[in-house]
This record gives sequence, structure tokens and C-alpha cells, in this order.
Amino acid sequence: MASVDTDKLAQDAINAIADKIKNLKTLNIIVAGKTGVGKSTLINSVFQGDLAETGMGKPVTDHMRKITKKGVPLAIYDTRGFELGKEVQAEVKHEVVDTIQKGLATKDINKTIHCIWYCINTASNRVEPEEIQWLRELSRENQITQVPIIIVLTQSFSKKNANALRKMLLDENLDVVQIIPVLAQDYEIDEDYVAKSYGLDVLIKVMGEALPEELMDTLQHVQIASLDEKKTVRTGSCGDCSSCIGR
Repeated sequence: MASVDTDKLAQDAINAIADKIKNLKTLNIIVAGKTGVGKSTLINSVFQGDLAETGMGKPVTDHMRKITKKGVPLAIYDTRGFELGKEVQAEVKHEVVDTIQKGLATKDINKTIHCIWYCINTASNRVEPEEIQWLRELSRENQITQVPIIIVLTQSFSKKNANALRKMLLDENLDVVQIIPVLAQDYEIDEDYVAKSYGLDVLIKVMGEALPEELMDTLQHVQIASLDEKKTVRTGSCGDCSSCIGR
């Protein structure tokens, strides 16, 4: 009986994994929202590599930077937090739309924007009317390109408040894929109580339903939010996610 070369088998397996990673398509996400909504914490909690800690990123426009890390097939287009002010809001929206259109023009999946996260800080207990209007205008300009828009309710320490805010946004009938409350990291309320993180697995699941099939392996590789999603990201339909996050 021929002996088995375990070292060769192990090396072959390593090479096969390396080849697969090398051939993964690049996932491109635009992340927008006001200053202080916790975009960096969200990004680092969902994806490998502490992306938001690797520097300021490469400037793409006056209001946008591109965050990447060598060896990770992922690019985050982080918009500068826009505050109240129609001029700045209009500039950010124009840059988002322009980035989407330029990506599509390349006809290269590695340069196309695949998803938009719009982050709202739940702890603020309010959404400015200007934000609702901004999302409506973005949705109108996105009707042809149809890039999935997901509203992420960050810093959702209180699930009750988060669900109330989510219901209010649902009543606005915005053209978005889903509205997801998230607490990206455990939060110590006091020495006797820690609010446990939640919602990241739902975000990954919703993305798994919204993204093209070609990006499923990439999503499974780059995300750290839920190891279970590496096995189930494409099983079942999220629908309105009412079973996961309530309505």
C-alpha cells in the first residue's frame, strides 16, 4: 500500500485556498451618514483586518476616501460625515451617484459599487427630515443603477428605541432593501450590566440576499460578523427580516 505524503497534501490544500482567495472578486461598499454615527466601529466589527484603522485611506473625492487593505478583496468608500446644510448634502449625494456610475462604466465587477450602507445613530433618538429627503433623492437617482441601499441603525443600545426608530423609517416607505438595528460591539452600561452586540449577523444575511452570486465567496471570506453565515449566507430568504429584528 502506497504511503500518503501528508506534507504534500497539506501544501496542496494551502495552495488551493490561496488560489481561491487570489481569484475572489472585490466587494465594494459605500458607507454614508452623519459624523459620529459609528461608521468605523461598524466597518471593523463586520470585516476582517481593522480596515478603518489602517489609515485615512486614499482620497477619491473631496468628501470620500477609499479604504482598502492588502490581501483583503474589499473596498470601503467612506463618505465624509455630512451635517445639516443642503450644499454639503448635495455634494455628497453627487459624489455617491458619480462613483456608482463610474464603476458601472468600467463593466468590471471588481470596480462596481455593490451596496450602500446609510448609517443612522439610534442613540440620538431622531432622524432629521433632511436625511429622509437625502435618501429619497438618492433612491430616485439610483433607480436605473439599482445598487442595494441598506439603512443601518448604529449604536442601538436600546432594542425598544431601535425598533421604534425602525418602524418610523418603515412608515416613510423609503426605497431601501432593509433597515437593520445594530450594536456593533458589547457596551458596558455599568459594572453590573453589559449590552451585548447584535444585528451584525442580520446585516450579513441581508447582504447575502442582495449581492450578486459572484460575490458570495468574497462576502464569506471577508466578514467576521458571523461564522454561521459562512455556511448559511445563501440559504433561505430574509424577506423583511421581521423574524430576526421585529417590526
